[in-house]
Amino acid sequence: MSTETMVERPTAAGEEMGALQKIIGVFTSPTKTFQSIDRNPSWVLPIIIYMVVNLVFVFLAKDIIIQEELTRQEDKMLEQGMDSEQMDQRLAIIEKSMQYTVPIFGVVFSGLFILIVAGVFMFVGNVVLGGTSTFKKVFAVTAYSFLIGCVGALVMLPLVLAKQSMQVSFSLAALMSDEARKTFLYQLLSKVDIFWIWWLAVYSIGLAVIYKMKTPKMATAVGAVYLIYAVIASALAGLFS
Repeated sequence: MSTETMVERPTAAGEEMGALQKIIGVFTSPTKTFQSIDRNPSWVLPIIIYMVVNLVFVFLAKDIIIQEELTRQEDKMLEQGMDSEQMDQRLAIIEKSMQYTVPIFGVVFSGLFILIVAGVFMFVGNVVLGGTSTFKKVFAVTAYSFLIGCVGALVMLPLVLAKQSMQVSFSLAALMSDEARKTFLYQLLSKVDIFWIWWLAVYSIGLAVIYKMKTPKMATAVGAVYLIYAVIASALAGLFS
């Protein structure tokens, strides 16, 4: 091989990846993929995929989601001492509105959630850890890392449909009884989910790449933020369940 050929050939670390290569690379070679994203922070395709998967999930599981919410609302109304006529009227209104709000919320919230997560971790990276990166890069890393959630949704969907219940879990909460569902411990353990752990690992790698930091340092920060979220979300779930 000539010297000229060796010079012209790009190194593996500097090879640019297409959008499809990046999508596959998030699962097969995250470090190399996020290095490419660092150089060219695109995010449109993963956002589209994430929102489409969420829309499909919500559309197919909509009746199950609505029925479980109606059951929850009915239990609350019984606790409040409402009579059957009032309950039927209220439940009919809720069911009608949820036919529209569930799919809309599923699509809008999926995009908004990525935006919020990116904003939180840009603050963590730039302010708390003292790094330097742009929002575009953080948003791109967040968008691609959330493809892990798409896999989780696609694995969960057939189980939800077969069971006719949203109570499908890949977390430590699966070891507890259904009677404990409203407890703080149950809600907290439900956050220790195999797909969330996978996402935390991949996201830590991505943020470490764009912030030029050691992965363990970034993983500690990402894990701490997730722990704070898990505790707050579990406490609120117990209050409003």
